[in-house]
Amino acid sequence: MADQEDERKTITFFVNGERLTTRKEELRVREILTAGGFSPVEQYRLTLDRGDHVYTDYDHRVELHEDERFTATYLGPTPTS
Repeated sequence: MADQEDERKTITFFVNGERLTTRKEELRVREILTAGGFSPVEQYRLTLDRGDHVYTDYDHRVELHEDERFTATYLGPTPTS
């Protein structure tokens, strides 16, 4: 018998246009940023593209929907040349 993890469907979501997948129905903001390769997470802000919701708590649990789209924005100083 397959375990519960195998019975869950794969959810596809995007961070800055990069396709990512998970079997979890919700992830913390920090998990979404980490999955997208944005580290250290404290240097980024995550925004849900639909509705422009900005997450300020890295431990906030986000319910994921198929093809959900997020934007990670760098919060540090922009280098100048």
